[in-house]
Amino acid sequence: MTHSSLKFRLLPLACSLTLLLGSCGAFRSDVDSSNPVVAAQAQRIQDLENQKKEQERIVDTEKAKLKSIEYQLKSAEQELKARKIEVK
Repeated sequence: MTHSSLKFRLLPLACSLTLLLGSCGAFRSDVDSSNPVVAAQAQRIQDLENQKKEQERIVDTEKAKLKSIEYQLKSAEQELKARKIEVK
């Protein structure tokens, strides 16, 4: 992959990221809006963003727990195979 083709592939991603980050800032400033409807909706968006981040943290923690259990299971299975061989 050439440098120029990589640049063209990353450009849409960079633009999307800029738009996404720019809109988040707009929502945050809207929380202080003098328009109560705008402020309430912006607060709702902020609350939902916080809930999403918290849920992602919980999911990541649960994935790590699952991975640990999978390693323990694999180890226990290998130990069982080894004990069966010892018995024979």
